[in-house]
Amino acid sequence: KNSREKFFLLLREISSNAIHAVLIRESKEKNYIPELNLNVVFDDTQCKIELTDNGEGFNERNRKYFEELDKKNPEKEKLNFHPLGQGRLAIVYFADSAVYETVYKDDASKYNKRTIPYPSTADGLFSFDEYKEEEAPNNTYTKLTILINKQLTLGRAKTFFKKYHNSELFKQWFIETFFPFIISNEALVINISLNGDCFTIKKDSIEAATQK
Repeated sequence: KNSREKFFLLLREISSNAIHAVLIRESKEKNYIPELNLNVVFDDTQCKIELTDNGEGFNERNRKYFEELDKKNPEKEKLNFHPLGQGRLAIVYFADSAVYETVYKDDASKYNKRTIPYPSTADGLFSFDEYKEEEAPNNTYTKLTILINKQLTLGRAKTFFKKYHNSELFKQWFIETFFPFIISNEALVINISLNGDCFTIKKDSIEAATQK
């Protein structure tokens, strides 16, 4: 029962990683708008999650922190982010399949794209080396697509969405879960679509709602 009630860990971990990614990029660049796009579609047969952030993508530096669970990311530590490395584990535990699509800039300022699926044919969870780089547009991002359609994994998702079955309830859960990040950053934009019902979360909209 406990595992069925903790599907929220998957959403929490992947969203947290995406927020960290855009805030790290924001700390380095001027005139940059940190933005997340979360699209969730679920019914009785499957749950599909698409999460895109406009962070730096999986460049060589970020690859090291992603591939090694116990390796600390000094950029996150500097901003007082203390991830536990649970994002990948949550994907393994709660998802039936997943794909990372990422565009990043290498040390020569060339933009590269990689697509990394899970499960992979490699021994590891996600193998960067097996999948060749492709030409990419001149903007960095990471898009994670997760599919949940097996009885056990889908049951966990259904348990979560029984409680947060509409956009207003899901919005409140998201705000409560990530409130410190949202309220401390004027520029952060989070666009969410839940079964086609779309809304945006920003600091100023939260403040306006609380003042009514």
